[in-house]
Amino acid sequence: MILAKVVGHVIATQKCDALKGSNLLILNALGDDLTPLKDRTYVAVDCVGAGQDDIVLAEKYLALNKESYKAMSIVAIVEKVYRDVKGSKTHE
Repeated sequence: MILAKVVGHVIATQKCDALKGSNLLILNALGDDLTPLKDRTYVAVDCVGAGQDDIVLAEKYLALNKESYKAMSIVAIVEKVYRDVKGSKTHE
């Protein structure tokens, strides 16, 4: 799983049957300090109602239809991140 920030959305006029009715969001993966990682942008199926600027937990290849394909899926909206490292901060 990856921690990421929602930075946009994708409009697709035609989708496969398994994706019809689904929202596709653009994610930027986050590093340990919650800053965006360069060149780590993904498109994911939104399973939880995430929105712009939300911090989310995404499963890299959660199978929607294991026989056909796999897709990245947003599985949680993150409220807080706690790090148990000396000198680190709690992020909201």
